[in-house]
Amino acid sequence: MLLENKIVERRSLLRLVAENFQDTGRDDGEAEELEFLPLGEDSWSYRFGSLWISVRRDLDGHFPGAYEAAVLLREGGKDFVLAPLPGRDGRVVHDIAGFPVVVFPYVERAAAAPVAPDAAQLAVLVRQLEEVHRFAAPAGLPADVPVEDFRFPFESDLEKALQAALNDETAGHGPYGRRLTELVTRRWDHLTALRRDAARVADRCAILWQGERPALTHGDPSPSNVLFGPDVHILDWGGMMWAPPERDWSAVTRAFGTPPRGRAEFLRFYALRWTLAEIAEYAARFSGPHTGDADDDAMWGRLTHYLPAL
Repeated sequence: MLLENKIVERRSLLRLVAENFQDTGRDDGEAEELEFLPLGEDSWSYRFGSLWISVRRDLDGHFPGAYEAAVLLREGGKDFVLAPLPGRDGRVVHDIAGFPVVVFPYVERAAAAPVAPDAAQLAVLVRQLEEVHRFAAPAGLPADVPVEDFRFPFESDLEKALQAALNDETAGHGPYGRRLTELVTRRWDHLTALRRDAARVADRCAILWQGERPALTHGDPSPSNVLFGPDVHILDWGGMMWAPPERDWSAVTRAFGTPPRGRAEFLRFYALRWTLAEIAEYAARFSGPHTGDADDDAMWGRLTHYLPAL
């Protein structure tokens, strides 16, 4: 996110650090040591010395067990997993003002602009994901790591936002409300066909997947979630899921333009679900109250990337 979250107070973040990640506490007044970093599409990022604090925005799709599983991956020898740090209270995910907060070791490259990988680095990323896919679940793996069911958890939000836009109920909510109505009206036939295709492919995949052993998948190994350099590290494991490996291969193709690998039906399913999830998220934002700030501007650009006007 480009603008700081006004609900999560800095003193609350400093208190979390003092109580769980430092040997000695600090006064709440030392807020100048907490640096907000305008990075990420689904989180508010802060640096505090050797710590990276991530306040997660994706409340509906957030599963604490996914971050806990990342810790187990790291402890199981997957050094390329940039896992969060457990606090002194034993928790990996904390709650401040209703937002999940995860603390990581600070890595300098994470605050820099994404680096385009070369072929050798992409090959390393593929091998790392294959290692994760082969990971045998230990007895202590959290139970709330989701399992693929080929459903669309955002479907009701998408339907509500699209209908509000189609009925011209969004114009008074903010500067992008009327533009959302115009966009949805213009692309209604395309959206209907897209959703129909997604439902058909999901039904087909659910049948094909019966009886298969799921793999542990990251879900979004994209430029913002992979640090390329002398070593390759994967971060942001909050979307981890037991699923077909095509979930990751679809993301790698989408993010880096690599040739598709895996079964076509599953690749198509994950491509469609990603597109519809993005449309749902941003259409829902602009169908409700918004101000037209820098974050709104960036999100409108993402919406029109997945649902262009023409």
